[in-house]
Amino acid sequence: MKLFILAIASLALLTGCATKQESSSAGNSSAPANQAAGGNAKNATQGSSRSVTNASAKMDANPVEFTCLGLSADKTHFSYRVKVNTDKPISQIDIEVKSVDNKGKSSTDTFLWQNIVKSTQHPIEKCKTYDVDENAVAEGTAKVECKMKRVVFVDSTSWSPD
Repeated sequence: MKLFILAIASLALLTGCATKQESSSAGNSSAPANQAAGGNAKNATQGSSRSVTNASAKMDANPVEFTCLGLSADKTHFSYRVKVNTDKPISQIDIEVKSVDNKGKSSTDTFLWQNIVKSTQHPIEKCKTYDVDENAVAEGTAKVECKMKRVVFVDSTSWSPD
């Protein structure tokens, strides 16, 4: 089962890299250092939210609300919620994840969420909430914090948090 999950994560990573290269060739030159992609659409659960707005222009409503749901009780994965509030098609959402192990050592990675379910990328739909479980937690992880870094739209424009 772990091999299957690893295979899916690898495929998602390759898809994310290919998407990132297309964005880069279209004039979007910023590239995250560490990348992984994946996620599943699930039923909504409760949690606090962090809103994302355009860094260069304001909207009447925030295009995306992001909630870090944290580390699971068994410390095998972490979860977050993405609520889409915009009609503009979204390609991917970059999420910064800071992990702290049992010894206090921290590491930071950037995950690219693209709504990949069963190895197939699906559109990120407007007015929909996605609860995502990531299985990318290293053994010995004691704490996970995550935050929205950037929303990349299909037309290669992007939005960043305030």
